[in-house]
Amino acid sequence: MSSLSPVAERLSLDEARMLAVIAQRLDRRPAAIRSPVRVKQRLLETVRHLGCVQIDTISVISRSHETVLWSRLGAFDPALFDEIYYPDGALFEYWAHAAAFVPIEALPFYFRAMAAYRARYEAPGSWAEREAATLNLVLAAIRERGPLASRHFERPAGPRADPWTWWGGKPERQALDHLWSRGDLMVQRRQGFQRTYDLAERIAPDRIGGEPPSEAAAQRHFVATALSAMGIGTPAWVADYFRTGWVRHVDSRSTGAELALMASEGLAVPAEVEGLSEPAWIDPALLPTLTGLRSGRGRPTLTTLLSPFDNLIWYRPRTAALFGFEYRIECYTPEAKRIYGYYTLPILHRGRLVGRVDPSYDRRLRRLTIKAAHLEPRVRATDPLAAAVVGALRDLSGFLGGGEIVVQRSNPEPFATMLNDRLATA
Repeated sequence: MSSLSPVAERLSLDEARMLAVIAQRLDRRPAAIRSPVRVKQRLLETVRHLGCVQIDTISVISRSHETVLWSRLGAFDPALFDEIYYPDGALFEYWAHAAAFVPIEALPFYFRAMAAYRARYEAPGSWAEREAATLNLVLAAIRERGPLASRHFERPAGPRADPWTWWGGKPERQALDHLWSRGDLMVQRRQGFQRTYDLAERIAPDRIGGEPPSEAAAQRHFVATALSAMGIGTPAWVADYFRTGWVRHVDSRSTGAELALMASEGLAVPAEVEGLSEPAWIDPALLPTLTGLRSGRGRPTLTTLLSPFDNLIWYRPRTAALFGFEYRIECYTPEAKRIYGYYTLPILHRGRLVGRVDPSYDRRLRRLTIKAAHLEPRVRATDPLAAAVVGALRDLSGFLGGGEIVVQRSNPEPFATMLNDRLATA
């Protein structure tokens, strides 16, 4: 191995932004395919490349993971994704980036997180210690009866819990989540988005019971997978990609050391990015792409909408640094204090975040309503931009079920008229 440090690649902010978009497969859409088998293959391969896709309970237009995949691949039948999960068993759920769908082959890399969860939440005096009988009861019920969901356990007698109580006043529901988090149970499937659990040894018998990968191997997995999915990242950005709450699977300091080690092995390229004070690294697989961009080839052309929990933007400091785009989901903000809307979707246009829309979809009326469309302060409302956004809205509407599209208002005000005029044409 050479003792010389790899030479840092110098990038403009625009180059770094385009690499990030390309790495996330948001630069252009693949050709449409109809074969259900091939669609499932494409969906699974996309999740494998991304490393995980976050799950969220909010469903204003579609489930977040479905929106994430639509943004990259275009319309697909969500039932095909469900099949990849069950009965195919090619995905599992765990705390990857919050709760997320993860390729099943990555399961062993989460064993250490499961052991850490047990150590942290089963200390003397913990809920788990006090409810040991409940944990044993739930585990025994699933062992004897097969896959079960929270609804299969009776609610305790007495007053119902407050609506905002997380566990709904049912200790068995908390026990299911605890047993899942520590690795005894896995989620077999979702029915109506409710989890059905089974023993981990029954769901993934070939991957349970052996020695977990070494700490060094797990660290390499998380850092290398994140860098490949992100294209370019600082230690803080890469460390955030796989985390539970604010606990990262590999902390920022260790991530920086791992990236430096990977660079010495030719598996990462150090980079200096215009406007960033932190060192960064590039996935070396993108170096030919960078050469093409510098020659005017391969620039992103896609216009699409992003879930608030999309992998490209889920680390808000990175979104601000790369795109100059300040983003916060406002569904938890009182309505009177919202700036943009309840559940806004950023507009990605040719590699830049140019605005956001606040949508809702009425499946009974088959109507997509854009309650507000906001462009960023330095983005002009032009006819080409309006045409591109209308194309994305039509594509989203088709994915959701089709029907009428209405834009109620915008900032700047003329943009809504431009969009509605375009929508009125065939």
